[in-house]
Amino acid sequence: MSETSKKVQMNSQNNENYHLGHLFRDCMLKDPDAVCQIDAATGEEETRRSVLTRATTLARCLRTLGLKPGDVLALGGDNHLDLHIPFYSALMNGYPISGVDPFFKFDEIKQMFKQIEPKIAFCPQSSYQDYRRAVEELGLDTRIVTFDGSGNTMTELIQQYHASDQSINDFQIADFDTDKVFAFLVATSGSTGYPKVAAIKHQIIVKIIKIYTAVHTSKILRTALNLSAVQWLSAYFNAICMPAQNQIKVQTSAPATAEHVIDIINKYKPIVLMSTPSILHRILQHEKRCDLTCFDTIVLGGACIQKDLLVDLKAALRPDAVVIEAYGQTECVGPVLRPAPEGPLGNCGVETPLNKVKEYYKNPEETAKAITPDGWYKTGDLLRRDENGFFFFVERLKMLIKFRSYHVVPMELEEVIQKHDGVLEACVTSIDHPVDGEWPVAVVVRKPGATVTAQEIQDLVASKLSEHKRLRGGVVFTNELPMTSNGKVARAKVKQLAREAQQI
Repeated sequence: MSETSKKVQMNSQNNENYHLGHLFRDCMLKDPDAVCQIDAATGEEETRRSVLTRATTLARCLRTLGLKPGDVLALGGDNHLDLHIPFYSALMNGYPISGVDPFFKFDEIKQMFKQIEPKIAFCPQSSYQDYRRAVEELGLDTRIVTFDGSGNTMTELIQQYHASDQSINDFQIADFDTDKVFAFLVATSGSTGYPKVAAIKHQIIVKIIKIYTAVHTSKILRTALNLSAVQWLSAYFNAICMPAQNQIKVQTSAPATAEHVIDIINKYKPIVLMSTPSILHRILQHEKRCDLTCFDTIVLGGACIQKDLLVDLKAALRPDAVVIEAYGQTECVGPVLRPAPEGPLGNCGVETPLNKVKEYYKNPEETAKAITPDGWYKTGDLLRRDENGFFFFVERLKMLIKFRSYHVVPMELEEVIQKHDGVLEACVTSIDHPVDGEWPVAVVVRKPGATVTAQEIQDLVASKLSEHKRLRGGVVFTNELPMTSNGKVARAKVKQLAREAQQI
């Protein structure tokens, strides 16, 4: 590290208002020539020096445009090497960052922009018209910048506003009130409807990352795998936490199919992965072998985790590797419970003090619904606790199926169905019934070449579970389950499949 870089880093650490922009720059200055990020789809890689230079250059341009701390930056796109450049620029300038699901279409983008009112938005060229139309219909003064194409690109923006004689060492990171200017505006839902936006402050993220880095930072540069879509809380953490822990952020601009992820793992041998259970399930079921012995830690979250998956996953890892079943929510800035991998199989942790989001962004009505007057956050989840204090996730309360006077837990039926040799994946939802309330329905993906029938699956469930848990709504076969951009089953779309099948 140069003397100038050391001085910059020392000055930022002594700043009483130290925020994520300072933390990012400090990470980049520690070993500027180290690789910061890799796009596994193209093989391209970029050093920390390059990332810092590009992010600082863009940050200057955005200031020239007139953006000020507190102005919201919306960010959408696949995990290519340009994606996090605006992200890092926003951290240094004090712009709250809101990730936009790359799967979103016009109506969803408009709903999102209505809540966050961005001053600037970065997106792929393929989304430009939807972004532009949403901005125009809402009457927003939002500048839209694309990562590719021509006419409105990030490259052209920088060429227009960048002064070539300016050094990154002269750049002053914005000073602002971190109690009033948010760091992240994170959509809280991707599977059941329009999201609310949780407003997260700088200091709580800085605190969490400093705890992580104190425990997990490696002296040797290692690779970590980022499969999180830009709008998920884990993506926000990965973008800053991976370089802070001396890890190379390996990601991909291509669709994260099971085969592609297997190739990435086999080639780059990452030590850490945060993933949804469905991605690991597809990897373990795939005909191509995936060498998972490179991993020190795999964190599973975002959906129910079946015990069979845990057993198969642990068998594929090194004996000393850790599988963490993370029960968390965006509103709690990650884990609700302290993970306890040393506990019984299937537990999602033990009690720990919560990091709570104080509010939904510009949404006092939803804030009042979610947070009690004495400060408790209502998770909306059903858990059970054993005699030793370990908690086990049961189901989202709103996902429970109400059959007559019973509550049916979808995951319980899914675990039974997926034991069938002909079943690749299954999701249990419900259809309405005028007398019984709801009837369970299984939406099933057969394994290649399998001929399992609906009756076989209904009989299997009837033989294993009590009478009120039978698949009275039937079985619907599909080629694949609809997924969110982060690999979670899109249960709202699964329910729609069941409804449409009922009408045929």
